Amino acid sequence: MDFSRLKYISTDVPTTDELELLNESRVRISQVIRARWIILGILAAYGVVPYVLFQYYSIDLSSVTTLQCVFPVLAWCTMATYNAFFLYSYQWFANIRPLNQIQLLLDLLFVTVVIHYSGGAVSWFWPMYLVVTLESVLVMEKYSDTFAFALGASLAYGGLLQFEYYGIVPPVSMPFENLSLQQTLPYGVTKWAWVTMTNMSVAAIGVYLMKTIRHREEELRKLVIKDNLTALYNRAYFYYRLNSEIQRAKRYSRALSLLIMDMDNFKRFNDRYGHLVGDQLLRVLASTIRSNIRYSGGKPSYELDIPCRYGGDEFAIILPETNNAQAAVVAERLRKEINLKCVHEMMAQIQAATGTHPMEIPTVTVSVGVASFPEHASMTEALVKAADDAMYVSKRSEKNKVVVSETLTPLPGTSPLAEGVPRVCTVRE
Repeated sequence: MDFSRLKYISTDVPTTDELELLNESRVRISQVIRARWIILGILAAYGVVPYVLFQYYSIDLSSVTTLQCVFPVLAWCTMATYNAFFLYSYQWFANIRPLNQIQLLLDLLFVTVVIHYSGGAVSWFWPMYLVVTLESVLVMEKYSDTFAFALGASLAYGGLLQFEYYGIVPPVSMPFENLSLQQTLPYGVTKWAWVTMTNMSVAAIGVYLMKTIRHREEELRKLVIKDNLTALYNRAYFYYRLNSEIQRAKRYSRALSLLIMDMDNFKRFNDRYGHLVGDQLLRVLASTIRSNIRYSGGKPSYELDIPCRYGGDEFAIILPETNNAQAAVVAERLRKEINLKCVHEMMAQIQAATGTHPMEIPTVTVSVGVASFPEHASMTEALVKAADDAMYVSKRSEKNKVVVSETLTPLPGTSPLAEGVPRVCTVRE
């Protein structure tokens, strides 16, 4: 792995992978915000419908005080206000995690207020803590955060029961309930233990299910964007990522380079050793490429460079934050690494496939073309053509070389759309 180029990665410029992860987080937050509107609607209906029914049946509600009506309404309005704020502002934030933590803490506070003013120890609303726990499973990237919020709900509820029992916060009376239970310590402890165990169990089940869902989503995503033989990204994803990286490079005025490499005499290798051995050679070459690209240091880790199987025995590597000179060094090092590693690997593979030691050492070389943004092209297709044409310059000469497309100046009478054609190339031995 080329650690010398890590210094060219700027932490203030998000990569496409980081932008995709941010977008996924925003989608989940949007879903949770909409679900919270549904919950608020249910709670509002729950507050109105019983009141109408009680009035209709002339039920004595003298035990219900004004504070019991005012504070839940204020809490409901507060939650609706900040939910509306998050609905219209969450896309402004580059770091979603603190935003998620704030809204979950406010949810815990809201639920605790509603539980207190609906009876505390005898409240029917304690399952709302389970809703907050499930919400944390959906919006938080770290599963430890889910258990932290489940523990926070347990502490909030236990603290409320203690405050009510010792009179620090006056307990609230509710109709149709055994009010003596609010001042019965064994009942309070039992209720707290039940809420805690239930909440932690929901957290564990939610984390397990979310791990399973995300694992399956990742597997499905790999099936769509990965090449089955080499496990590198496929051609469709290559164009998607190259276009994304070019747009990012334009937005932040950053460098970007592209390597396109083609195996030399691969048809001859297939004819001599068979297609199964040829497939194994492609896998070994892909493994060599993966071991020589940059990866992010965070969790989950992902490729900073994007290795792709462009087609057949042709491969492409997108190098973000890499200028022309750096890309040439990377290409030359990779060319030598492929020649060295693939030869040793394939000798063992050929011996295993044929049962005999190969009489001659197989030759495994690649021709590499290099093009950079914005020196050689500023559009996706033009950059691919510049690197591809540079690679064919090597193929038409001695092969097993790195060819760098030179910066182009349109010839008199030539359309500017002709960018990316390597009229002059630099050959790196």
